[in-house]
Amino acid sequence: MLYLIRHGQTELNWAGRLQGSLDSRLTDRGQEQAHAVGEKLKTEIGTQSVTLWVSPLGRAQQTAGIIQEYIKPSDIQTDTRLAEISLGDWEGMTMEDIEFTHPGILDGSDRFDWAYRAPGGETREAFLSRLKDWLNNIEQADTVAIAVSHGWSGMGLRSLYTGQPFAEVSARGDSHEAVFEFSDGKLREF
Repeated sequence: MLYLIRHGQTELNWAGRLQGSLDSRLTDRGQEQAHAVGEKLKTEIGTQSVTLWVSPLGRAQQTAGIIQEYIKPSDIQTDTRLAEISLGDWEGMTMEDIEFTHPGILDGSDRFDWAYRAPGGETREAFLSRLKDWLNNIEQADTVAIAVSHGWSGMGLRSLYTGQPFAEVSARGDSHEAVFEFSDGKLREF
């Protein structure tokens, strides 16, 4: 069983800037969201033994620290495979900045493929390969796992698990307060 969550809102989220592998502290709202997720997890899993898997990026680490006030993991693992997609030269920019500095580069792209066009960024294949590798390891483990990750990484994991395209798994939501349960080939959001 796997529970997947996204880090709380960050200062860069709030400013409408792309983060990728950059880091940004949680806003007050982001900290409230992490507490809300911690409460949900406490209600859902109680005191059962869990492994907490966390992206190495500070915003995920900060969120995981708050969640640990509600659950007591038996093991904590930081794993680079859970990191957000690298956006190369576009990290820290707004979409308007990208259009200004790289005219036409987003032409013909959609909501789910523009990130793979980032100069110096991660390719679709590399991004999904590392997520698939992590998910395969988790599915073979005989433990309850909680993963603290990111927006794109979360969509990637949900897409790989269900076999649905990004557009369909994104329609389920990508809130900073959502908890996704992966169990028996099914995905449940609460």
